[in-house]
Amino acid sequence: MPYEDGGDGDAPEGGACITLLYVRPGREGLTEFDRRVGVIAERYARWVELVVIAPEDAAGRPGLENLASCGSPALFLLRRGELVGEAMGALLPAREMEQVVRRAVEWPAPH
Repeated sequence: MPYEDGGDGDAPEGGACITLLYVRPGREGLTEFDRRVGVIAERYARWVELVVIAPEDAAGRPGLENLASCGSPALFLLRRGELVGEAMGALLPAREMEQVVRRAVEWPAPH
């Protein structure tokens, strides 16, 4: 079952809307990883939609079942419900997360 994506209305010519699926462990308050994800989501807001879920909600999603027991945050990039990139772990530098998002946005969608 594919994930829900936003529409292509604001996507660049030849591009596609990307869903940033943020699997966020249940912790109190905002974390540094939350802040980094937020900055990147804002920077690419024209092309991406941020969806935040808890690890236990990932258990019912194909390909993400093992995240329910994982304590680290994860960011999955989906184009039309298909996984096109991922960034794992709270210690991942913002620069590397942004590179993953930028590549997903810039790569042409398969026809």
